[in-house]
Amino acid sequence: MAIKWSPITEVPLDRGSLSLSNKMIRLNANESPYPPPEIVLQAISASMHEINRYPDPSGQELKNRLATKYHVDPAQIVLGSGSGDLIEHIIRGLFHPGREVIIPHPSFPLYQAIAQSISFTIVKTPLHSNGTVNLNSIADNLSEQTALIIICNPNNPTGGYLPLSDIDAFLSRVPEDVAVLLDEAYWELTDAYDDPDQDSIHLLKKYPNLMISRTFSKFYALAGIRLGYVLTPDASVSHAISQRLSRVMPNRLALAAGVAALSEEAESVYKIYRSMIQRERTRILARLTQQGLDVFPSQTNFVTFQWEDSEKILPLNNIAIRPGLGMGLAGYTRMTIGQPDDNERVLNLIEESLNPPSTIKHS
Repeated sequence: MAIKWSPITEVPLDRGSLSLSNKMIRLNANESPYPPPEIVLQAISASMHEINRYPDPSGQELKNRLATKYHVDPAQIVLGSGSGDLIEHIIRGLFHPGREVIIPHPSFPLYQAIAQSISFTIVKTPLHSNGTVNLNSIADNLSEQTALIIICNPNNPTGGYLPLSDIDAFLSRVPEDVAVLLDEAYWELTDAYDDPDQDSIHLLKKYPNLMISRTFSKFYALAGIRLGYVLTPDASVSHAISQRLSRVMPNRLALAAGVAALSEEAESVYKIYRSMIQRERTRILARLTQQGLDVFPSQTNFVTFQWEDSEKILPLNNIAIRPGLGMGLAGYTRMTIGQPDDNERVLNLIEESLNPPSTIKHS
């Protein structure tokens, strides 16, 4: 007799887009086009000599660095193997039969995939036409069954960003027994990041139902190391999340990389990278707008625009970007901001496709 496995709850996300040849120009996963600073690479290398030892299960050194950076108590920080790992455990932890989760649409597909896998009742709310989350629509859909609200700000896949004042005003309308998860994977790439007064961390003192997730994958150029964290109002919320995590904590290399990434030396390099990405973002938005395309304003390291030919043209030119269909934006394309030469190649292909006769290859 064959062994019998229990049923699984699959999270149906497309991971095939990450399995690409090294010959491809990868502009499809919102990764940083630049490597981590040398001090981060050195920290990773040094930690390899202790790879035979388990890491600190509390990640206390990294928590202390984050706490100093954000002026919070280390007990308000929960570490995970990528922010997506933490988001999944929060969604699962707040599920109860008959309860609802409000998710703006389109937004990061992970939220809906996880909620569907555990039969969480999903209430979808529309975005504004500029790609920002419509907070009034969320408020209008609050009910006694609402357990969780997820807000991606800036929003993926549109790039729209809501200022802190809008988030603050919205949270004042949400009952304290409704959890709010603010996913800020792209926060450090916004223009508002330059103003400490615009940091949503300030809201944790005001709203006991707020959680903020952030990652080292985007701004910190550590997507391959898998490291993220959640900031909570107090130790009790952190404990509730931590209890639901598996025993697999961030690995030794990830913890070392995170600590080094928060050093002054590394931050100075990251600021240069950020300026380069922002400069390219402005240039790309202007070029696409000049072509008459419908383009979402972006405060991230990606730009989303209406162009239906990406799947016909770009793969044949060894370029990978993300079609919008799988993200709820049929007819649109999401392009990660890469290095200038790669961005220019994509822009030229787009312009040639819109202004025939063209010399580009078609299938």
